[in-house]
Amino acid sequence: MTPDPASAPDLAQQAMRAYRRGELSAAADGFRAASAAYARSGDELAAAEAANNLCVTLLQADRPQEALESVQGTAATFERHQELGRAAQAHGNLGTALDGCGRTAEAEAAYQRSLELFRSQGDRERQSLILQRLSQIRLRQGQPIEALTAMQASLQAAPRGGLLRRWVRSLLSLPTRFFSG
Repeated sequence: MTPDPASAPDLAQQAMRAYRRGELSAAADGFRAASAAYARSGDELAAAEAANNLCVTLLQADRPQEALESVQGTAATFERHQELGRAAQAHGNLGTALDGCGRTAEAEAAYQRSLELFRSQGDRERQSLILQRLSQIRLRQGQPIEALTAMQASLQAAPRGGLLRRWVRSLLSLPTRFFSG
């Protein structure tokens, strides 16, 4: 039985409540149903938002292939509607799903697009998170200097300071000072 398009907001709210309770299977079912109902009603943006939420839920449940399938096209939808903050988030989620599926080069490209959009929006906190993910990829690829460089950029992008952040920043600068002579 397919849900009535008018019930889409209720489905999305129920799914979000299930997600917050840690009931990932119920949340995934709810976001899937909400996305389909929104799509049937013609609300492309709400359908993309529900699909993006489904992706996050499936990633939390360690189901990256399903997450990838759910997030395909959402970033393009957001960009078409000039919803650049949501497009940046969707590109980031796409990168995480691709990375989870072992498609590292595609994940890097999605993260780079996410980073560009977060920069254009002035969202330093999320820029920092994307740079951390790129650092993790570089580390797994056996590129420790590139990983350190990305992590250092992450710390520089982060809007908050603090003693711990300054200490980590100073540690990360040691290898680059050493190798630069």
